[in-house]
Amino acid sequence: MKNLTSILLLFSCFFCLAQEVKKQNVYLHFDSNSKKTYLVEVNGKNIKEKFYTKGIKKDGEITFYIDKEMFLSNKKQADTCSVIYLKNIKISNIEDLKKDVDKINPLYPYKVYPNLFLIEKINDSTIVKYKVRWEYYIE
Repeated sequence: MKNLTSILLLFSCFFCLAQEVKKQNVYLHFDSNSKKTYLVEVNGKNIKEKFYTKGIKKDGEITFYIDKEMFLSNKKQADTCSVIYLKNIKISNIEDLKKDVDKINPLYPYKVYPNLFLIEKINDSTIVKYKVRWEYYIE
């Protein structure tokens, strides 16, 4: 019985530690000036869509799309910084994050990455850091 209790305790500690890894800040690059596209099939025809798109609603909510992934932010959750800030962070790859989400919790990507930020370069000296919520999205 003690062995079973020890194994369960060890397993739950491991599980808790594994969950904590994702709670660190994660950063993605958002390039609103990019010409990169991907193909989407609509009514049997392939249509080019921009890889990076951004829209602002009347209520101030900002919707970002990277590839086919949707991220939501509020203007109040944006922070303007110097590009020097980029030296202190690691920019992640959307494909790597999607693999993690698909394995861990594909319906609630914001639970996998609760501290997710999009970094948008405004000019040579300024970036905007948006705190975003990654939403499940079907086209």
